Amino acid sequence: MPPINHKLRLSPTANEQLARIENDPSLEGVLKQIRKTLGLLETNLRSRSLQTHEYESLSKRYNKKVFEAYVQQNTPSAYRVFWHYGNDEIDENGNRIAIITVIAIIPHP
Repeated sequence: MPPINHKLRLSPTANEQLARIENDPSLEGVLKQIRKTLGLLETNLRSRSLQTHEYESLSKRYNKKVFEAYVQQNTPSAYRVFWHYGNDEIDENGNRIAIITVIAIIPHP
């Protein structure tokens, strides 16, 4: 069975966070790592480097399963991407498009 590719949708908050990172020259290396993580979310959710797992406190807040994916490891204030599945879309041919909604891109507290 081939892997399912997903289309990413960024929440307004995640979009603002990404724009802030893109506009900060000191975060150029972090931006490259974030883009790699977002690419893996689209193409290979099972990648070991993501270390994806449910983030229960956000799942309760959003009333759906929210996941955390690692951007960095073994780094102080390592960046994380928080996301959930859906809402899927239907294209003009009636095919389902699997959506992942990124809700935050932040350093780990």
